[in-house]
Amino acid sequence: MMIRIVIPAITLVLAAGVASCSGRKADEDKFRKGWTLTWEDNFEGEAGLTAWSKVPRGTKSLNRYMSDNGALCVLEDGFLVLRGVENVGDHATVPFLTGGVTRPGMERNRVCRIEVRACVTPATGAVPLIALLPRTEAEGNVSVRMMERHGSDDFVYQSVTSEYTTTGGLPDNPPSMALVGVNPDQYHVYGVETYPDSLVFFVDGNRTKKYPRVLTDIPGQYPFADMDFDLFLGVRLDRDTDPAALPANLFVDWVRYYEPALPAPEM
Repeated sequence: MMIRIVIPAITLVLAAGVASCSGRKADEDKFRKGWTLTWEDNFEGEAGLTAWSKVPRGTKSLNRYMSDNGALCVLEDGFLVLRGVENVGDHATVPFLTGGVTRPGMERNRVCRIEVRACVTPATGAVPLIALLPRTEAEGNVSVRMMERHGSDDFVYQSVTSEYTTTGGLPDNPPSMALVGVNPDQYHVYGVETYPDSLVFFVDGNRTKKYPRVLTDIPGQYPFADMDFDLFLGVRLDRDTDPAALPANLFVDWVRYYEPALPAPEM
């Protein structure tokens, strides 16, 4: 079933329902050995999205079509749904509109574990993304990408970007990207642990990749312990996205943030 929502200046055509993704809302064990759950967001009840901010429009590929329209960021049956759609308003100034939210994630010099249970629907030219991004845009091209799916790929990427991997031209020493063979149409738990000397990635509790700090004279190899990061959830659309393939959806069940467990006191 298609729902057509008419809003002043724009018209959004949205696919209905969380049922687009396989899987039900999860209530699995929150315990992680060695970690203490510090906060979580289940996107239920009156709290809603109070801890989150909508991503404003900008000049980067990630936010060039961002909109604060409520139809692009909704709470539905206890899930957060973020969408990318064609902008078919009579006076549209951009071809697409996307939804994204952010909240404080990883603080500098902080050891932590972040997990997000999510699934996505495929759409040519769409890139649903779960990432840690620098709180200050002046920090440059730095990111920790916990989940990134391109179009209809039957796998996801987990990766890091930095001055070292981009300007320095060294994305393979050490390898900055891993391809993980899971079905993104189903719900999975995407996670990362952050340490002063490494980032460790997970899918469904299974370790998939480690990106270490290495000795090098080339700047910017491991900036991740020296910055404050915000957690980003959203959809990116490319300029050549096929409108007929839209909408693109990112469904988020929950987000959890862990810190190292304190040792038990001696008796």
